[in-house]
Amino acid sequence: MLPFKYSDLTPSFDAAEVFYVRIDPKISLSEELLSALYYQLWLPGYFGFNWDALYDCLRDLEWIPCSKVVLVHEVIPSVPVDDLKVYLEVLRDAALDWGRDEAHQLEVFFRSTDRSAVEALLMS
Repeated sequence: MLPFKYSDLTPSFDAAEVFYVRIDPKISLSEELLSALYYQLWLPGYFGFNWDALYDCLRDLEWIPCSKVVLVHEVIPSVPVDDLKVYLEVLRDAALDWGRDEAHQLEVFFRSTDRSAVEALLMS
């Protein structure tokens, strides 16, 4: 089972308790996605702007004061399919890894209508 959450409504959280990141629905390049994540997640200066570096940082998050980090996708990013698959794998693996740890919790949301597309990409 995938660790993602699906909702028809944009989830809301208490900003004092949750570090909330909304992925811009207009992102169409992998570089834009990595850059947006760099700024929105306050990733460290040594971030390498590649998928391996993203995974490493998502597994650390020590610089984020809240224990819960939420990434909300209003739409699936329109990046190239190969990169999208890797991005989803990174999110899946990081969320599953945090599930075993108490320091942080990573929750990843997608629209309910995107569920089958997300699952198909991860199963391919």
